[in-house]
Amino acid sequence: MSSVLKIKDLSIDIKKKKSNVNVVKGINIEIGKKMKYGIVGESGSGKSLTSLAIMNLLPDALQISEGSITLRTENEKDLTKLNKRQMQSVRGNEISMIFQEPMTALDPLYTIEHQLLEVLRFHTNYSKKEMREMGLDMLGKVGISRPAEIFKSYPHQLSGGMRQRIMIAIALICKPKLLIADEPTRALDVTIQAQILDLMNELSETHDTSILMITHDLGVILETCERVAVMYAGQIVEESTVKDLFQNPTHPYTQGLLKSIKSLGNRRETLYSIPGNVPTPIQYQEMGCRFVTRCPFAMEKCKTQEPSMYAVGEGHTSKCWLHEEEGKDHE
Repeated sequence: MSSVLKIKDLSIDIKKKKSNVNVVKGINIEIGKKMKYGIVGESGSGKSLTSLAIMNLLPDALQISEGSITLRTENEKDLTKLNKRQMQSVRGNEISMIFQEPMTALDPLYTIEHQLLEVLRFHTNYSKKEMREMGLDMLGKVGISRPAEIFKSYPHQLSGGMRQRIMIAIALICKPKLLIADEPTRALDVTIQAQILDLMNELSETHDTSILMITHDLGVILETCERVAVMYAGQIVEESTVKDLFQNPTHPYTQGLLKSIKSLGNRRETLYSIPGNVPTPIQYQEMGCRFVTRCPFAMEKCKTQEPSMYAVGEGHTSKCWLHEEEGKDHE
């Protein structure tokens, strides 16, 4: 499989005067051509930070301390080594991102036409007429029935679902090889959510675009993705195909997530929740396994020794001491 994006041993730190504090550690992800890959985990697990690192949009207080992010499109390049101008030519052209909140991501002072065509003005040499035609065509592809009228509208005049479609149109108008979708359906109702997910799947096929889906919703992962990485406290704790993850979750954290979904549909059963809270980055430094304080299977060495990523099946890995004997070290 030829990969479009390969992340190897990525770590992100908070910059401090005395010593940096690690928030994301040892991320390894490989996304193939036209693949739909998901990253799932609760709030604070490092999902969005990973996506911002790919786009080189980390806040000033954060920095990539280790690892590489290799993009393979027309040529191979390590995104962590590109300067600001080089990265600007990649964003919106080879990689695009749909942010969590379309209302805040869209500029309230400019029309939809201005914001949609701005991407083409920056990355292409098309005439105004050609860009306008391309913009109207893309609005039609994302399911907007009155593109000429919507062109003249401002973001506040549109519904949440409509704004999200505009964001998808902006992200796809240059036909990027990779689309990062950070909680793309977070603020939408269930009906619109299903339409947006179907639309993204369809556009991925027609544009040969790979998708990196960032979400806390396992239902979205099941609906859209082929492979999935489960993140907890800044680390990937399990990675496999979506089918294997749902049929055979091997990490206690993943098992807890799936158990909470199953209990949600059972009226006779109390809703299950994983006990305790996610540790803070300061607490990470004092732990072996970062899930140790919430794990029902925790052993003594879990408190002081970090487990490796073990192979527990074909294309299935789990970061847990429970699999030390049955699995081989995958790192």
